[in-house]
Amino acid sequence: MAKRPSFGALYTPNNTVFRVASEHAERMELCLFSADEKHEQKIPMEREGSVWQAELKGIKPGQKYGYRAYGEYNPQEGLFFNAHKLAMDPYALEVSTSFKKWRAEELSVENNMDSAHIMPKAVVVDIQSIFDEEKYPYLSSRPHFGIGENSIYETHIKNFSKLNHELAEFKRGRLAALADDWSIKYFKELGVNNIELMPINPTCPGRQIPEIEGRTDSWGYNPYCYFAIDPRYGNLADLAAVVNKLHQNGIKVTVDAVFNHTGEHAALGYWNRALSFKLLDSPNYYRSAGDNKSDYMNTTGCHNNFNLDSRLGHQILHDYINHMYLLGFDGIRWDLGGDNALDNYGRFQDNGAFIQELRYASEKLNMEMYVEPWSAMGGNFTGRFANLIPGVKEWSDKRRDFTADFFSSRENVAGEFGNQVSGSAITDVKNGKSAVVGTAFTHDGFSLVGAFKHPKDTTPNGEEGRDGSADNYRKSYNDEELFRRAASAAALNILSKGIPLLRNGDELSYASPNNNPYCIDDESVWLKWKELDGNEKKLFKQICRLNALRREHPVFTDLSLYTGQVMQENGVKDITWLRPDSSEMTENEWRQPFHKTGAYMLNGAGNGKRKADDDFLIMASGDNYYTINYKLPTPPSGGKWQLVLDTSKGEFEKAVQYLDSGSEYALKPYSFVILTCKRERQDVNEKRLTDIMMHKKSDHTR
Repeated sequence: MAKRPSFGALYTPNNTVFRVASEHAERMELCLFSADEKHEQKIPMEREGSVWQAELKGIKPGQKYGYRAYGEYNPQEGLFFNAHKLAMDPYALEVSTSFKKWRAEELSVENNMDSAHIMPKAVVVDIQSIFDEEKYPYLSSRPHFGIGENSIYETHIKNFSKLNHELAEFKRGRLAALADDWSIKYFKELGVNNIELMPINPTCPGRQIPEIEGRTDSWGYNPYCYFAIDPRYGNLADLAAVVNKLHQNGIKVTVDAVFNHTGEHAALGYWNRALSFKLLDSPNYYRSAGDNKSDYMNTTGCHNNFNLDSRLGHQILHDYINHMYLLGFDGIRWDLGGDNALDNYGRFQDNGAFIQELRYASEKLNMEMYVEPWSAMGGNFTGRFANLIPGVKEWSDKRRDFTADFFSSRENVAGEFGNQVSGSAITDVKNGKSAVVGTAFTHDGFSLVGAFKHPKDTTPNGEEGRDGSADNYRKSYNDEELFRRAASAAALNILSKGIPLLRNGDELSYASPNNNPYCIDDESVWLKWKELDGNEKKLFKQICRLNALRREHPVFTDLSLYTGQVMQENGVKDITWLRPDSSEMTENEWRQPFHKTGAYMLNGAGNGKRKADDDFLIMASGDNYYTINYKLPTPPSGGKWQLVLDTSKGEFEKAVQYLDSGSEYALKPYSFVILTCKRERQDVNEKRLTDIMMHKKSDHTR
């Protein structure tokens, strides 16, 4: 069972024990600061092995503190001790302020300027008051639905609510907004049931952020402390309240964790900064570049690789997982997980610390593990994590690339159509299930509408356009074409095998030419909560109803791979890939470069693993010019087809429209069509499909 970390400021009303680890330090001081930070009291710490400790009475929650570590400054040996620099407690549960002056000369490890006056301070917290079952009874009461039923909503805390005037002003842009009744109602209407928070830990601007007015580490991918919340969002109590409220309403919570690098960046030189780990025990927290101990390994592009395989590095990873579990998190998404799994020489480790802890979190704590399976500069390990640890799911760069490619009418996409629809691009081989997280549109790329609306322009970031994905999908689309492509892309991602992910704002038609606004914190990235216009409103409704349709049907939420097996109940395959004449696709047709449409029939017959469901016929067109007439096959269970959605019409069907097998259906360019044949059985609510089609109008103001 998960235990709270035994490091940091361990507060009780009787005394507070401060514990910090360093194998290489020769002396350590606990530094207590007055409320105004003008006075500093230095207290020697006692050593036992690699753990330094100070036990004090009279400490109260809110006390500010830090550490000064004394030892050898010898870069050739990988040692950067400098007691002129105040070190943040790696286990701090709260920090005094958000980081603002990362580029200050005082933070360089290579001089003797004192850094205490510009460093955020760690803050003592009464953790018992946060893990209070009476106050937060739903922290440990997790929603009970399978991982295949997840519909993930990736959101930036500030961007989501900063401009939402339906919320009290003090909540806007902060964690508290996510626990508001308005937000809960919105998530339910949208049909998402797993809120994935972009990084929430204290962060600093870092070397990537240009010195331009208003630029900051908006996304939060430069952490320097893993157990606290960045003050711009709130604190641990605010986070506990959010998790508690979401759980109470049957919604899971996932967090984006960045353990591949920290905000300290380089070991030496212009980009080095001394904030915490480097000052306390650099050899234990960072990987050296081969035998060169005066430089850090750099497969992240951020000039350091966090060392999860050292004893202290492994410990902090293990403690972080336990900490998030006890805070009620249902899952963790690991940024650049491929980098986390590398050894000191850039080789993937099948049983390194990161793999061990993924296994622990997944198998012992039953947490959901989502991994970005590549390294920024050290390789792509797609499929490796899912095969090593059954149950782990991987972000799919192929789903991302394919979805926009297909609906922008690019060639050579037919073969990948089958892989993406069937979820076989990433497979949990042991369980025979798809391990794909459908990341067609996420924070680090074009938005759903933006992909088809704008050419790339990242110049506001200050990197002269060198950053961001190079892909440009936009042609000269009018509004009708643009929104049809966007709606079709959303439908393909939501209904393909795997776990769909929706980027915040895609449902509101957020669009920007900047496909990498990692350092932007202004109205250009904050979601606009306004009355949606005609096409925007149609797209919003379609996404809501697609999520509802998926949730209601096991044929979509079951992650078991399609095998082409003939189902005993009706003698039809579980999935049949169709040509326009309703015959099966041939091997050669999958390889045709100009083949730009795809169609498949899903047999709803139960197979022992999955409940029986309705049959579905789905047709998708990436063609830019031609309408293709598809002859409708006979449904696996007999009967007639009913039209559910045709994105060329822009609305879910409100009246039942029956279509006979053998009749033709006109599949229009860049459209997505869903037909169903309802199965007569006791376990199906006969009003279900009608209820989805007649989905209530939103009573939100947007």
